[in-house]
Amino acid sequence: MSHELKQNMISGGMWAAGGRLVAIVAAFVLNLVLARSLTPGDYGVYFVVMSTMIILATVATLGMDRIVVRFVAAYKGVGDWTGVRAVVKRCLMTVVAATALLCLIFYFLTPWFFTHVVKMPAAIGLSGLMVLLLFVSTVQRQLAETFRGLNDIRGATLFGGFRNNGILISLITCGTLLILWASGAMTLAAAFATTVCSSLLVVIVAAWTLQRRLRTAVQPLPAAPSSGNWTTGRVLHEGWPLWLASLLGVLRLQVNGWFAAGFDSSENVALFAIADRFVLLMTAPLTIVNMLLPPVVAELYARGENKRMERIVQAVGGLASLPCIVILLLIVLIGRPVLGTLFGVHYEAAYPILVILSVGQIANIVTGSWQVVLPMTGLRRQTLHVTMWAGAVQILACTIGGYVAGVVGVALGSCVGSLTGNVLGLAAARRHLGIWTFISLRRAVLTDAVTLLSKRIAGFMPMRARDA
Repeated sequence: MSHELKQNMISGGMWAAGGRLVAIVAAFVLNLVLARSLTPGDYGVYFVVMSTMIILATVATLGMDRIVVRFVAAYKGVGDWTGVRAVVKRCLMTVVAATALLCLIFYFLTPWFFTHVVKMPAAIGLSGLMVLLLFVSTVQRQLAETFRGLNDIRGATLFGGFRNNGILISLITCGTLLILWASGAMTLAAAFATTVCSSLLVVIVAAWTLQRRLRTAVQPLPAAPSSGNWTTGRVLHEGWPLWLASLLGVLRLQVNGWFAAGFDSSENVALFAIADRFVLLMTAPLTIVNMLLPPVVAELYARGENKRMERIVQAVGGLASLPCIVILLLIVLIGRPVLGTLFGVHYEAAYPILVILSVGQIANIVTGSWQVVLPMTGLRRQTLHVTMWAGAVQILACTIGGYVAGVVGVALGSCVGSLTGNVLGLAAARRHLGIWTFISLRRAVLTDAVTLLSKRIAGFMPMRARDA
C-alpha cells in the first residue's frame, strides 16, 4: 500500500470519526432542546416524522448513493474523469427524478398514513414541510456520497446529512434551534422549517463545490478505459441489491418509531424517542472507533492474516467497550433522575424503556465489530441474510409487544431484534472466516488496541502539520 493511500485512509478515518462525534453531540443537544421546548405530543410527532424521512430518503436513492461511491472511485483510480462525470450525472438525475415522484406520492398519502398507520393526525398540517425536507435531504445525501466516491472524506463529512454524520447540517440546525429556544420562538413547524433551510443551504454549497471540482479536473491518462454507456437502466440494475440491503438496515433502526406511534399515544411515543436517542450515547465510543477499522480489516484480510485481524478487532472492541460499560452502569443507577433533570419531569417515565433498550445494546457491544468485518471481507450476501433475519424477528416481536404493552413492548421487540442480529452476525464471522469478533478485556489485547489507534493518530498528525 502506497504512503499516499495510507495517509488518505488515516485522514479519511479521522474526518469520519470527527463527523460522527459532532453528529452525536449535536443530536443530543438537539433532542434536549426539542424535549424542553415542545410538548411531549409534539416531540413524539417530531421523532416519528424524522424516522419516516430517513426511511423514505433511503427508498428514494434507489441505491445510487452506493453506486456513485463504487464506480466514481473506480474511474477516478484509472484517471477516467469522463467516466466519473457520466456516473455522477446519471446517478444524480436518477435520484432527483425518483425523489420528486416519491414526494408527490407521499404528499397525497400523508393524511392516510398519519391517520391510520401511525395515528398522528397533528403531522398532517406539516405535509408541505415534510415533502421539502424529503427532497433536499435525499439530494444532500447523494451529493455527500459523491464526494466519498472521489475519496474526499472531508467533503463527504462536511456536506453529509443527519444520517451520514454531516458536520455542517448538525452545527447549523443545532445552533439555529438553540437561538429559537432562547428567544421563546420554538414550535414544531419552526423545527422542521429550520431543518429544511439548513439542508437546502448545505445542498447549494455542496453542489457548487462538486461542480467546480468536476469542471476543473483534467484527464491525466490519454488511454483511459471507456466509461461505457451509463443509462438509467444500467444504474438501476447495478444499484438494486445494494439499495435493498441499505433499506433493510435503515428499517431495522428506524421502523420502531412507526410501531410505537401505531400502538400508543404521542406522549408515550415521546418517552420512547428520548430513551432511543439517549441510549445511542452508550455505543458512541464503539461507533467512533469502528470508523477507523474498515481499511485495517480489508488490508489484513487481503494478506490472509485472519488471526491477526481477529486479535485487532477484539482489541479495538474491548477498548471501546470500557466507556460503554461505564455509561450503562450510570444509566441503570441514575438514569431516572438524569432523564428528569435533562429533559423534564415527564421523561422520567422513560426509564424502563431506556433500561430495556440498553440491554439490547449490550449485545451490540459484546459481539464486537462484525458489522465491519463481514462487508470488508466480501461477505455481503451473508450481511444481507443477517439483516433480513434480524429484521423479520424484530418486526414480529415489535408487533406482538406493541399490541400487548405499547411502547414498552416495542422496546422489548427492538431488544429481541438486536440480540438476534448480533448473535447471527457473530456466528457468520465465525463460520465463514474462522474468527470470533466478540470483545476482549485482556490486558495484552487492550495494549494492542492502544498501539494500533496511536499509530493511526500519529500517522495523521504529521500530514495535518504539513498542510498547515
